[in-house]
Amino acid sequence: MNKYIPLILTKYLIIEFSKCLSIMFLVFLSISLLTNFVEEIIFFKEKNMDDIFLTIATLTIFKTFNTLIEVSIFIFLFSGIFFFVKFSKNNEINTIKLSGISNLLVILTPAFFSFFFGIFIVLALTPISSEGIKFYEKNKRSYSQNDNLIVINDSGLWFMEKLKYKYKIIRADKIVDNDFSKLYNSTIYEMDNDFNFLKRYDSKLIFINKKNWVLENTVVLENINNKKDKTEKDIKINSTIEINELKNLFTNANTISFWNMLSNIEKINQRGYSGDELKIKFHKYLSLPFYLFSMIILSTLFTLNIKKNYSNFIYIFFGIVLGIIVYFLNDLSIALGVSGKMQLSLSVWIPIFVIIIISTLNLISINEK
Repeated sequence: MNKYIPLILTKYLIIEFSKCLSIMFLVFLSISLLTNFVEEIIFFKEKNMDDIFLTIATLTIFKTFNTLIEVSIFIFLFSGIFFFVKFSKNNEINTIKLSGISNLLVILTPAFFSFFFGIFIVLALTPISSEGIKFYEKNKRSYSQNDNLIVINDSGLWFMEKLKYKYKIIRADKIVDNDFSKLYNSTIYEMDNDFNFLKRYDSKLIFINKKNWVLENTVVLENINNKKDKTEKDIKINSTIEINELKNLFTNANTISFWNMLSNIEKINQRGYSGDELKIKFHKYLSLPFYLFSMIILSTLFTLNIKKNYSNFIYIFFGIVLGIIVYFLNDLSIALGVSGKMQLSLSVWIPIFVIIIISTLNLISINEK
């Protein structure tokens, strides 16, 4: 056999798979743009704005980039399905096999291409995606009724609560054991709408029960002649911030790129928050190349391993069912990790191990035929 045939065939396989990948990318891009656009229309429907269409379009585009990365495993799954269906219907598989070349070359070439493409997504595209989500959240927040902000840095946790006639800026040293109902060594600054100082509370411990905050051992500094009441007392205040909202402000791991993930996990760990969402996201990034590789192998399950040819709609149905199973398996495993029933990092990788084992057995079966 000519030694150049595998090289030429490899190039051909990559080109053909890239075509299928491009088609699936455009399909998922269209669906993502449509769903995100409708979502933004619903959000902005009651807001009076002059440039509402431009705003909706801009936010949709920035959000869609991240959406495509989130659904990339399904893009590659369907790309693999239609790539192998095309080869099977054109009888190219048998032609390649008769030339003395193993079926493994046809399967592993797009699989390894997907693996390296996954590395490219993680290293190059996730930083762009994270900046896009930051832009999306920053701009959408300006149109939202919820104007509360959160920042975490070396000086502690910082919250800003916007009220009708004033602002509250809250700083806490730390939380303990992920318990957001308790803020330790906290300071609350009250400012008017022009950010002029009104009052300051220095509290050793804040208990949060829904929207009711109890400040224990609190010293108050009034704006009147800058007099400070040094008597420690317990104070009750009402807030628009709830515990669940406080937690959710930490959870959007999409705003953090792969390169900054570990440093952010370390930072929030120092403040008493475990950062499970960031850890899950970090391992999802690490596992993405392996996920894409396994999706290609898995797509041969009902394309190359069965002799009967079906219509394209049947293959679409099979792909949707397979995608739902993969999604459910992944979601179930992570839920077990979050609940503490298995190691958190392992919960991200277990679905991949299961898929790779099934795919490997299927690969052996195909190669023996």
